[in-house]
Amino acid sequence: MTPAPEAPDAPSTPASDAALVDLAARLRPPLLQLHFLVRRNTPGPDLTPAQQAALQSLLRLGPVRMGELARYLRIRLPSATSAVDGLERLGLAERNPDPDDGRAVVVQLSEHGTRLTSELIAARNTMLAGHLSELTDAERRSLDAAVPALNRLMELYRDAI
Repeated sequence: MTPAPEAPDAPSTPASDAALVDLAARLRPPLLQLHFLVRRNTPGPDLTPAQQAALQSLLRLGPVRMGELARYLRIRLPSATSAVDGLERLGLAERNPDPDDGRAVVVQLSEHGTRLTSELIAARNTMLAGHLSELTDAERRSLDAAVPALNRLMELYRDAI
């Protein structure tokens, strides 16, 4: 008799610390390299990593106060301000009075920033899709199956304090 397959959301048995460290050591380098290769091989503005992160965060968050952006990015307020200053100089972001508190300011992508970010995402998706087409069906299925776990891992990083 063969054991029943585990349900996708069934609790798993705890992995040993050594096994988790080994998985982390094997997973981190290809994720980082893939991120940098996709970014490096897609034409676009020459942005610092902080500006890239702020741009992507503003796309996700929409209009937000600078303090909220800094918390989301897990950086100090002066660093967030500097990143947004650079985006603003490039015409990618804009500051406006907070509609709920005239003393405060919200930052958001400009129309140009929204358009450019959408174009960059489309170009990166197209490039990645081209490389995915060169993988086997089994490799693509493996990557597809890993997406929910990778998204959950990102949530855990964002939620960590």
